[in-house]
Amino acid sequence: MRMRKRVLSLCYLIIATGLIVGDGRAATPGVRGPFGKAEWERSAVPLRPGEPGKAPFWNAFALRFIYAPAFDFRPVEGAVSYRYEITSVADGRTHRFESTVPHATLSPVWASVPVGNFQLKVTGISAGGESVGVAGQGRYHRAAPFDGPYHEPVMPYDQSGALALEKIMAKPYVQHWLTHKKPDWDYYFYRYPAKLFGSLVVGAVAHARLKAGTEEARRSTELARIVADYLIGLSFPAGRPLEYFPPAYGGKTVGKNAKSHMQLTNYLIIAAAESGHAYLDLYDHTGDKKYFEAAQKIARTYLKTQLKSGTWLLYINHETGEPTAEKFSIPTSTINFLERLKNDYGVPGLENAIKRAFDWIMENPVKTFEWLAQYEDVGLKGAAPYQKMSREQPCDFAIYLFKTRANQPEYVSLAEDLIRFSEDQFITWEQIEDLAVVSGKTLRPSPAEAKVSPGWFSKNWLTPVVHEQYGFWMPSARNTGLMIETYWHAYVVTRKEVYRAKAVSIANNFTRVQQLHDGDYPTMFTKYPMNFWINNSIYPAKVMIALQRDLDKTR
Repeated sequence: MRMRKRVLSLCYLIIATGLIVGDGRAATPGVRGPFGKAEWERSAVPLRPGEPGKAPFWNAFALRFIYAPAFDFRPVEGAVSYRYEITSVADGRTHRFESTVPHATLSPVWASVPVGNFQLKVTGISAGGESVGVAGQGRYHRAAPFDGPYHEPVMPYDQSGALALEKIMAKPYVQHWLTHKKPDWDYYFYRYPAKLFGSLVVGAVAHARLKAGTEEARRSTELARIVADYLIGLSFPAGRPLEYFPPAYGGKTVGKNAKSHMQLTNYLIIAAAESGHAYLDLYDHTGDKKYFEAAQKIARTYLKTQLKSGTWLLYINHETGEPTAEKFSIPTSTINFLERLKNDYGVPGLENAIKRAFDWIMENPVKTFEWLAQYEDVGLKGAAPYQKMSREQPCDFAIYLFKTRANQPEYVSLAEDLIRFSEDQFITWEQIEDLAVVSGKTLRPSPAEAKVSPGWFSKNWLTPVVHEQYGFWMPSARNTGLMIETYWHAYVVTRKEVYRAKAVSIANNFTRVQQLHDGDYPTMFTKYPMNFWINNSIYPAKVMIALQRDLDKTR
C-alpha cells in the first residue's frame, strides 16, 4: 500500500508540474541487465524529499544522487511558477519542466538524465512569463542506478571469506600476540583498541571454528584469549564513569595533535559494544564464563550511562563523564549488543533500555534523516546539520527492523527507505568521473593532487563500491560488507529478487578485488595497496561465509 501511494504521488507530481517541456525526454537511458529498466524508472521516485515547514532537506551537503532529489531553493519575489533546467555535462542536453514551487523534486525528467554531472538552475517566472530571478542553482552528479548483476565470482563466497581470514591470521602484527602477549604498537591501527582488538578476537574465533580440530584452530583460539585478556586488562576500573569499558584510543600515536579530539581521555561510546560482541563470541567458542561476565559488565555500564532521552552521549571524557562534543549517539550498535544478551543468553533487565533507545531513533534520525557519522576519528565540533553523514547506522537499523518487525509493513517500508538512502548517497554501482579524495575531501584532481597515491582516485576504484561517509568518501571493505548483509536481510523479508542481485553483485566484486590483492580483502576497493585495517577484512569475511551458506539453503 505504501509503495502504491508513492507511485500515485509521483504521477500526481508529474501532472501537477505540467510534465516535461523543451527538449527533455521521458525515455530511459540504455540498460543492460534484467533489473536496469525498472531501477531507472524507480530512480525517479524521490526519497524523503524536503518540503518547507513539513519535511527536512536532508541533502544540503550531498553532491550525488541515484534517486530524484529536491533542493531547498527559496521563493523569488514576483514569481508565480518556476522553470527547472537540468543540463547534462555528459551529452549537453537540457531537460526542462515547470512547477509552482522552487523546491520540487526532479522526478519529471530524472529518468531521462544520463549518468554524470549536471547543472541545475531554477528560475522564477512572473505571471507575464518573464524571468524574475534565480531561486537556486548548483552542480551535482547523477549516479548510476543498479544495472547488474555485475561480474562473476572468482571463487565461492565461503572460500573467499575463509581465505581472507587466513591471510589476517598470518599477518606479523597478528602473530606478534602469540609470541609477545601484547600488541605490536607499530601497527598503526592498533591505536583503536576497543574496535581493532575486539575485531581480532572475532576473527580469530571465526578462523578457529573453520579449522575445528586442527593445530590452526588451537593457535587461533589461544590468540583470541590473549587479545581478549589484554583488552579486559586495559579496561577502565570499577568506580569510573565508564567502568569496564575498553579504551577507544591507545598506543603511541594518539594525542600527539592537541587540536584533535582523538585524545586518550576521550571515548566514542559505541566502541564498547564491539568489544562486548567479541567477548560473547569467545564465550560461545570456549565456554569460559569470564568472557561472558566481561560482556555483562559492559552492558551494565551502558544501562548506567543511558540518558533520560533514551540515547547516549557520542563522545565523552571517560575520566569525568562529561561530553566532549554536543552530539548524541545513534545507538544501533548498542541496541544490537543488548538484544544479543537478552535473546541469546537470557540476560534480564535490558528490555526497557532497548525500547528507550529504539524510541529515540524513531523520534530523531528517522524523522530528521540526519544519520550522523559515528567514527573515532571524526571530529564533530562545529559541524552543521547534515554535513557529516554516513550509512552504517541506517543499515544497522534496517537490519534490526527486518529481524524484529518483519510482520509490520510500516517498519519494512521504513527499512527499505533506509536502504534507498544508503544506496542513493553511498553506493557507486558503475565507474564514475575522475575524483580524488584528499584530506577527507572529495575533489576533482588537480596537478598538485595527482601526486598522492593513485588509490585515492575514483578511476582506480573497483566497482561496485560502498563509500564510508561524507567526510571520507572512499570505498571501504567493511561498509561494502555491511551492504551485502543489509540487502540479504531485505531479500529474506521481501523476496524481491533485486535485493538478492545487489548482494550477489557486491559479493562478486569482493572475490574480484581479493584476487588483485593476494587473497586479502583490501580496506579500500582500489587497484593499489593502501592502508590496511584488519577489522575491514574480518567483518566482510564473516558476511561472505554467511552469504554462501544462506544462498545454498535457498537453492
